[in-house]
Amino acid sequence: MKQRLLIASDYNAVNRAHFALAYEFCRIVAECDNADLIAPGIHRGLERYLSPILPSLKGDATQRAFNRSINGVRKGLGLRNAATIETVEITKNYDIFFYVAWSPQALVELSHIRNWRSRSKVTILYMFELWSSTLETNKSYLRLLDQFDFVFMLHSASIGQLGRYTSAHCSSLPAAVDTLIATAYPSPPKRVIYIYAMGNRSPLLHRTLINRARKRNLFYVYDSLFSSGSPVKDWAEHRLLLTNKIKRTRYFLTFNPADLPAQRPKAAEEQVVPARLFEGAAGGAIMLGTAPKCPEFETCFDWQDAGIEVSATGENIDEVLEELDGKGK
Repeated sequence: MKQRLLIASDYNAVNRAHFALAYEFCRIVAECDNADLIAPGIHRGLERYLSPILPSLKGDATQRAFNRSINGVRKGLGLRNAATIETVEITKNYDIFFYVAWSPQALVELSHIRNWRSRSKVTILYMFELWSSTLETNKSYLRLLDQFDFVFMLHSASIGQLGRYTSAHCSSLPAAVDTLIATAYPSPPKRVIYIYAMGNRSPLLHRTLINRARKRNLFYVYDSLFSSGSPVKDWAEHRLLLTNKIKRTRYFLTFNPADLPAQRPKAAEEQVVPARLFEGAAGGAIMLGTAPKCPEFETCFDWQDAGIEVSATGENIDEVLEELDGKGK
């Protein structure tokens, strides 16, 4: 069968845990449509040209540090970031080119995907993160959206303002999850994890849950390391581990990003449906937190008690857990 779709992303060059969403999105689209998929790794220029005289330069860590330094200088000069992926040349024609980006900065990587525009009849972009509060600072990157025929954004609240920065047709598209690996059925395992807090969390609520876990000998799973910059060893294994934890979780924390201190500066009052809502629902966990106040949430999670309201301050968590634990007996 002739591949009519080329899907591309930079997730292998960035290699951080939250980019697993981009990996999974690309993988599923490629499998469903028998598409070609390209996800170049990081361009190891330092290793390639300097390792004969400086062997310690081998590996991605030094290259990433060098790239950050270069892009810091470029930012100071008012320039866009430099592309960091290996160069790939497109040699076939496609009906559709579909680029999956985490943020506007990822658009510069397109300069290392040669002929993507000329080899495609229709071009589409899907971007995971773009807050209204960051539009002006990203305006030089947003001009690159003009290269696409259609743009889909996870953050629908920013779409109304994008017309000031691009002529591309922009629409919203919620996140999703591979339910075939995420579901706990047809053979559901025991819910041995009492509460699971993944990634960003509320410090006040976390302290309350730590105390509850100590006093009652409960299994509370949370991130204990500063892991935002840690590289993922294997995308498929990473997603499998995450889904296996969620399908063994009783209560899964899923807060509106605007309610979490770490996200509040850029999210402000902007409402967006986070991917972890889909992950928690697919795994069959009881989701605790705050629901985003946006049409996408009402559309995607339209059943009663899709999420149980819990304050990010932790002030009502004990009462909620007591009630839910009682119902589960």
